[in-house]
Amino acid sequence: MHNTLLVLIFFALVACQQAPQNKQAYYNASIEQSVRFFDKAYHEEEGFYYSEVNHLGHVESERIHTVALSRMIYGLAYASEVNPDYGTRAEQAAAFQLRHMIGEDKDGLYYIPSIGEGEAKEQNVFDIWQQAYGACGLTELYRQTENEILLNQIHQLNSAFIERFQDTINGGFYGLYDAEKGQVSGSKTIQSLMYPITALMGNLWLADIENREQYESIIKEHLAIAYQCVWNDSLQWVNTRFDDNWQAVYSDGDMVSPGHNFQFAALMLRSANWSFLSEQERSDYNELGKAIVKATLEKNIWVNNAVSQGFYEAINPQTGEVLYRNKSWWQHCEALIALSFLKEEFTEEYQQLKDFYFATFTDAVNGGEWAKVDEKNQAVIEPKGQKGKSVYHHIEMLRFLLEAE
Repeated sequence: MHNTLLVLIFFALVACQQAPQNKQAYYNASIEQSVRFFDKAYHEEEGFYYSEVNHLGHVESERIHTVALSRMIYGLAYASEVNPDYGTRAEQAAAFQLRHMIGEDKDGLYYIPSIGEGEAKEQNVFDIWQQAYGACGLTELYRQTENEILLNQIHQLNSAFIERFQDTINGGFYGLYDAEKGQVSGSKTIQSLMYPITALMGNLWLADIENREQYESIIKEHLAIAYQCVWNDSLQWVNTRFDDNWQAVYSDGDMVSPGHNFQFAALMLRSANWSFLSEQERSDYNELGKAIVKATLEKNIWVNNAVSQGFYEAINPQTGEVLYRNKSWWQHCEALIALSFLKEEFTEEYQQLKDFYFATFTDAVNGGEWAKVDEKNQAVIEPKGQKGKSVYHHIEMLRFLLEAE
């Protein structure tokens, strides 16, 4: 039955791709095939999804990772607009997360990174990636349901998140927090600037209208710091690591992902919708976002110098050397999000990359999306469900494409 449904969804995707006027149906079918891939990982009695799932959809372990489950909840909550049954599953998975994957210490609540198969629940060192993305599912579920009890729990988690990571002296957030020693010097990164917005507060600001002021000052501060220190105009790459004063830090072994260029550009471009920013701020951020997209499109990162063939996974920013020649699904999702804001200016590139993504990363046979393909666009066989991978980047991209088109 599972494979039959996937085949039907595949033919729906093909049919809609041949009829551009049916973009809504095409994207909805893509959402369906992405979510249905994880059906075998769903625990009906407890309402959660196992996180480690191979390329065929079979569960490989009993581990449940916070980021993977939270991203699954995000996808289910958003997909409830397509199929109400997914909303029910999102609520059940969120209830499981809140019951079993939330810890508490002297600083407040936190997201337990992983449970199952001997994983420890006690947490001493917190990283901002897991603590920010631990919230992305709950925030999207609140946006869909407006459940005030859920919002209260989100507020408690968000307050502790800010308490742990916020630098009240130099601004922004640290990337690591030690329960015994406090904020970890030298841990500031591009992620600690972006993820509190992209994974958490950007969506909360959109949904939690009565409490927007709680998020606006942080979003505003992070954008101002990012505008000043992230983009390296001489290298035409984002800076990825910083000292405690937000000065860029470099080393001989530096590596940058083109996806981070696009992800940062998308954040700058999104700011046009945030009314609490001044007109000048929105203009400056928009111009920087455009400049980054243009510069990245012109870089030597594209296979055979063709946007239609996608881009490499990792580059040495100092030399331009390609370090990893595979292509990553999440990076192409971020590129399409950025281009969706500029589709009138980069129409050809937007369409070419979109065609490439759906033709290459979507597994039309088994469902879901490949995490990576090689230089010749052959799938790299690895789990489609991992610590940080479920349906999130794909469905978040579809959300932005639907809003843009």
